[in-house]
Amino acid sequence: MASHGPSDKEMLLDALAQTLGKEAVETIEPREVEQPEEEEESEIPHKGPICITQKATPMNYRNGPTDIVVGFKSQCPRWVPGSVIKWAAWRQGFESQDDADYAASQLAIAADVWNKADIGVTFEWVHLAKDATFVLSNGGDGDGTLAEAFFPNSDDLSSMLVFSDAFTDEWRGSMWKIFTHELGHVLGLRHEFAIEGLPIYGIKPEKLGAVRLGPRDPKSVMTYSPDPPEMQQSDIDSTKQFYALRADANGNPPKVGFTKVVDYTPR
Repeated sequence: MASHGPSDKEMLLDALAQTLGKEAVETIEPREVEQPEEEEESEIPHKGPICITQKATPMNYRNGPTDIVVGFKSQCPRWVPGSVIKWAAWRQGFESQDDADYAASQLAIAADVWNKADIGVTFEWVHLAKDATFVLSNGGDGDGTLAEAFFPNSDDLSSMLVFSDAFTDEWRGSMWKIFTHELGHVLGLRHEFAIEGLPIYGIKPEKLGAVRLGPRDPKSVMTYSPDPPEMQQSDIDSTKQFYALRADANGNPPKVGFTKVVDYTPR
């Protein structure tokens, strides 16, 4: 019987461990916490945008080797319907063990919110990074940015970053809501304002292939507002609609408008 060698992901993690030490790839288990009770809305806008969706370097990698809007460039990326998106959380890179534990527990709450929505794919925490589709990492100083995510892709291992401002008193208690927004990106959702922009905050349209599925909802979890993002029924309904799209009778992939949907299998 032929033996299977290590995967590309395992070789990557092994190289990181050899270069940076085993501590750099140690993961942590989220503490069990209940979803916090809702707080009253603020009349004072929070500073800075909630997130960006481009690559940066996790702190523990450094010095080493809706309405919904979907679509990125020439495709609408999503995970194969029915997929389980597995995630882990790095121990290293955070300012303290408490910060690492807290961030992991907050991401677990956000993942549970999406899982309860039953939109067609689910999130699952795993012990080891080699078994994960993505890892939660500390991104350090984000210069006002709170977090960063990614869209469905074929990478061996993706990262979700949480930046220092997310741990301030202004945002720490709402970190799980920030992660709910970030997991929307992981599912393939763009910012709600990606097409028109958000003039009230001086935000220009992102475009880059953004297309709308369903009616606009200014309260969408995928928008920015003076308060932390909140999941809306429109987010759930439209994301279900997105993941319910199937190929036609001739085997042609589904489309949102004129943009084809491309399915990715979690690695």
